Amino acid sequence: MPSYATAGLRGVAVLLLCGLASCVSQESGTPLVVQRDSAGIEIIEAMRPLWADSSLWSIDPDPLVDLTLTGSGPEHEFYRSGSMKQRPDGSLMIADRASREVRVFSASGEFRGSFGGRGDGPGEFTRLGRLENAGDTLLALGGGRVAVVAPDLTVVGTFNVDRFTIDLHYLGGGAILPESNPPPLAQGMATSGLTRRPEPLLLFDLEGTQIDSIGETSGNESYVHARDDEYGAAEPLFGKEAHIDVLGGRLFLGSSDMMQVDELDRSGSLVRILRIPGYPLELSDALVAAERAARLEAVPEALPAFLRRMVEDFPTPATRPAYDNILVDPAGALWLELYRGNSEQDQPEEWLVLDADGTWLGNVGIPDRFTLTDITMETVLGVWRDELDVEHPQVLRLTRN
Repeated sequence: MPSYATAGLRGVAVLLLCGLASCVSQESGTPLVVQRDSAGIEIIEAMRPLWADSSLWSIDPDPLVDLTLTGSGPEHEFYRSGSMKQRPDGSLMIADRASREVRVFSASGEFRGSFGGRGDGPGEFTRLGRLENAGDTLLALGGGRVAVVAPDLTVVGTFNVDRFTIDLHYLGGGAILPESNPPPLAQGMATSGLTRRPEPLLLFDLEGTQIDSIGETSGNESYVHARDDEYGAAEPLFGKEAHIDVLGGRLFLGSSDMMQVDELDRSGSLVRILRIPGYPLELSDALVAAERAARLEAVPEALPAFLRRMVEDFPTPATRPAYDNILVDPAGALWLELYRGNSEQDQPEEWLVLDADGTWLGNVGIPDRFTLTDITMETVLGVWRDELDVEHPQVLRLTRN
């Protein structure tokens, strides 16, 4: 579980029930949600999905905008494209990791300009990862460097963050929360086994100065292989990871051990817990065997043989991670990407949705070969790959019935 700056919350042994709220179906008699307070923390438990077996929200696979088709030339050719987001004025921005460029398009797909490129100079990137809106300011992350960009795409500043930073989250008021995902490390372990190292939650201003430390996440699971002179570390089978998103100065954190997300205020204090108790995460022996085989197949023959032995020695997990990503949409609904292992990547993405009040709405299916990167009230943004693996950054219609 994640730990927080509010360490006193850990000692609570008795739940003080300060009122019980529920919404009960006349058909089943089972409440949709059960709500209670514990030591000033609101706990909302979703007991069953509102939508039952059919999703009332849908994503139309026919794009409203396809940036590969709205123009010609290199500006509309993409390779290893990643983070795609909508700017406050409705325009679209996307990180093309091959060219190390951030490209900006109008809401209808006309090319407006770009910045970045390969290099170590101001606004250039050795790697390019995530994009984030900080009001009208644009933030671009790559290789441990953040470019701060004005609305006219002028780079007005750069600063360095931890080189393992994978995302940036803007909390408002000039505060940025970097999200770090360091690789598995074998430091300090003399025997083989699972380990999980917490990661700090640090706030920075738009000039790169640390302004606060508000706790920590649970970090990611690693497996350490230590045998004779063999020493290494890797992500285990169905390894659990911490995930973060933000909305309006609130942080949403999860360890993925269970179907639960914790809501924190800007100071790092836990204010609300959203969970689905008893959500099934159990793994069969066949699924674990398929995952191990997929991981072994991915080990190149040129690498040392002990790396294959490490995968063979991975412990057999009893449960899968509950989710692989958290996104909070503008209405405050929580979208949790259901976890898919290496052996399950041929399955389309599927996202479980909790409404802003904690109601478990149900699941939203994602069109095949589409990777979702951002959500607005009426659209989703992401990248679709055609049968030839050509990348198409797209805007798809989201219908909320």
